[in-house]
Amino acid sequence: MYRSLPVIKPRRLRSGGTIGVITPGSPPISDESLQIGISYLEKNGFSVQVGSSVELKRGYLAGSDQDRVADIHTMFSDKEIDAIIAVRGGYGCTRLLPLIDFELIKRNPKIFIGYSDITTLHCALYTRVGLITFAGPMVAADFGQDIDSETESFFWSLIMDGTYNQDLAFSNPVHSLSVNREFTGPVLGGNLSIINSLLGTPYIPDLTGAVLAIEEIGEAQYRIDRMLNQLKLNNIFSNLSGIILGQFTKCEQENDRPTLTLDEVFSDYFASLPVSVIKSVPFGHELPKITLPMGAFLKYDPERSSLSLVESPVQ
Repeated sequence: MYRSLPVIKPRRLRSGGTIGVITPGSPPISDESLQIGISYLEKNGFSVQVGSSVELKRGYLAGSDQDRVADIHTMFSDKEIDAIIAVRGGYGCTRLLPLIDFELIKRNPKIFIGYSDITTLHCALYTRVGLITFAGPMVAADFGQDIDSETESFFWSLIMDGTYNQDLAFSNPVHSLSVNREFTGPVLGGNLSIINSLLGTPYIPDLTGAVLAIEEIGEAQYRIDRMLNQLKLNNIFSNLSGIILGQFTKCEQENDRPTLTLDEVFSDYFASLPVSVIKSVPFGHELPKITLPMGAFLKYDPERSSLSLVESPVQ
């Protein structure tokens, strides 16, 4: 299987450790959800260090680009910080890419967690550093809400023990045509629109041999169609080991104009692929959700309709 750089596994999070909280994209929607999320982490026995830009607001951004990238550098370089969790996604991470000191992060690898706009950093850190990161719950967006026990269980077991407490089994997986084959590869991807925004840049991973995981929120069917077509035209689907379709939340056309269904869109792009394409995986913007270790190897077992870790994503 392809890996552009030697993979770097961060140290596992241990009880009583310190978690850094940053928001490299947009500011928290509410101070209340942020405080609830921080309290949740503290109640679970962790110390919390909040980045200086978390309470800043510059339009739809959490402070200036320099403010937000400084928090990234501070949290990675601080030896007392054991893991970093984003407050939320929103927008803004792509603006930081030219400013990030990837060598600093390579010298100080650690657990990094988030999803949505944070997909930008998952892709960049894997491409430029080789670091395994985690598409998982965020401080305000998830821990600041009524988080469920299933999401908690998958999350904490993964970043603390390096494993899932059970295989990820799905009752109704779908596959392309008659293909229902095992696949194994490093799982990469995240939010579909963010992946599209990185095409043609030096921050998109080489997906040869990878398992592409994609999810989306708030995009109508024709927009999903357009984004999948862009991936197709860039030959992204040509050399994958498999595809995971996660949650496509509120991805429905809001008017009564003619439209394809989301399943029809998926069929148009995936039905002829020679690899398994499984859908409705609980990965994305909804609860409950699983945490995916971006860059670690996953295996799909067609007989059991389940996903499992091939390796621990932490050391």
